[in-house]
Amino acid sequence: MKYRSWHSDCGASWSNGLLIRFTALLVLSLGATSCTENNSITQEESLLTAELPKLTKENLVTVRVIHPEMSDVSKPLVVSGTIAAKQTSNIGALAEGVVERVFVKVGDRVKKGQPLFRTRQVDFQRKVDEAKATLAIASAQSNNAETLYQRYANLIDKDAVSRVDYEDIRTKAEVAKAQVALREAQLLTAQQVLTDTVVRAPFNGAITARYIDEGVFMSNSFSGLGNSSVVQIRECEIAAGILFAPESEIGNLALGLKGNLYVDGKSEPISATIAILNDGVDPAARTVEFRMPFENKNCAVKAGQSVRAELMTPARTAIVLSRQAVKGSPDTAYVFTVQDNVIVRKSVSVRDIDINRIEILSGLVVSDIVVLSSSTSLQNGMKVTIDNS
Repeated sequence: MKYRSWHSDCGASWSNGLLIRFTALLVLSLGATSCTENNSITQEESLLTAELPKLTKENLVTVRVIHPEMSDVSKPLVVSGTIAAKQTSNIGALAEGVVERVFVKVGDRVKKGQPLFRTRQVDFQRKVDEAKATLAIASAQSNNAETLYQRYANLIDKDAVSRVDYEDIRTKAEVAKAQVALREAQLLTAQQVLTDTVVRAPFNGAITARYIDEGVFMSNSFSGLGNSSVVQIRECEIAAGILFAPESEIGNLALGLKGNLYVDGKSEPISATIAILNDGVDPAARTVEFRMPFENKNCAVKAGQSVRAELMTPARTAIVLSRQAVKGSPDTAYVFTVQDNVIVRKSVSVRDIDINRIEILSGLVVSDIVVLSSSTSLQNGMKVTIDNS
């Protein structure tokens, strides 16, 4: 009992005396140790008590929640390709010979029927003159044979000439008439060749290449010894985007599908529709080709430019969620759901729709309660309270 009294009075004063002093020192030593331990225990108990969470409504983590929604979505199909003119032609000589004059240069815009170049005409003009002279001779011979035939026709009824002579004269008249027809055809051919020495534009377009200059002999047949063309012309007022989509998108492509074309240097998108859809798939690139023509005013878009197309594919029903609710990267996406006021983390498979929405491919159903935002960081198993006010 005296020991417990000393313990309780560890801070008291003591009287002088050797025995009393020794006893006091001993008691003070024991009392100090006991007092220190008692203070230490009290502090640890205070710390533990402060760290224990008080699970009351006031200090639970507050979350805002949403439900996934079923919605019709149409994700744009984005593909790339190259601009091409409606048609491109390398124009060569129709009448072979030395190119005497080239009327156009690269960059010129030409109209259908406008002269492009001319080969030397003197030889072909001479052939026209020869054909005319030959026709004149044939016509004279035919007229003479026809006159003789008419005479024999009158005499045969009077038995003044033999039937054999009559038949012979009639045949010669028919041959002479045929000769006239032949010479007329030869004249027309010579005149056409002469006309063909001037080569004209087959359609409205632009000159995009000039291969030779004046003085070069051009053949009207492919020789295999060099370029057989003089100029190149492209119909640029009608152009098309030649585009390639992954074969996985074949089901989303159809004739008449609308979209926009984006070309460098042109600020506004070009509205176009699919006019040609290739039935074949490139076995190496695994792509399908389609073409979207458009009116190219003033040939503003050039053949060979790169083009990007965005097509609105047919709408489909999908589970949609706010992008804000999805955490992680596209490959490791996850969301926090609430079940009985407890956080449950779920992995999800997603696909982008737009800047605000994400399509949920798997991992959620529309009845799930998904955390949109929270007052602090969340962990799996954490208790929360919902407040959507």
